[in-house]
Amino acid sequence: MKQFSLVIALMVSFSITGFAQKFGHLNTQEVLLNMPERTQAQSTIEARAGEYESELTRMQQDFQTKLAEYQSKGSTWPAAILQQKERELQALDQGMQEFGTTVQNELAQLEQELLMPMVERVQEAIDAVGAENGFTYIFDTSSGATVYTGGENVVDMVRAKLGM
Repeated sequence: MKQFSLVIALMVSFSITGFAQKFGHLNTQEVLLNMPERTQAQSTIEARAGEYESELTRMQQDFQTKLAEYQSKGSTWPAAILQQKERELQALDQGMQEFGTTVQNELAQLEQELLMPMVERVQEAIDAVGAENGFTYIFDTSSGATVYTGGENVVDMVRAKLGM
């Protein structure tokens, strides 16, 4: 009977250790923000945004000039000219709004194109660290969905894998 109890105790012990899980955590946003290529990507995005900003400023100045003319001379113009100038101002305003929307979309797409390779590299590094170090789960603390706060901080391992 003693042997049977010993066998049961050993089986329970092995099954508990066999199911032991290793947890890790990191803040992927922190890793991404500190990647060397992030600076170049940010510079590219800011340069493009500057070009768009210059064009938008030019469009706004054009609109303001025509609006000032409309306000100062509008009372002296015949109805046909007044209507034409109003349509012109509406078209300029609509054009600026459309341009703003287009710019936002293009900058978001550019950011996605430049950041996606970095995100993929970080994910590959996380996967490699997880596999090499036997982690069952690695939680991303930047998402706010951390279920378990214990475990090992793997930021340094991921940075090392990325060569940072």
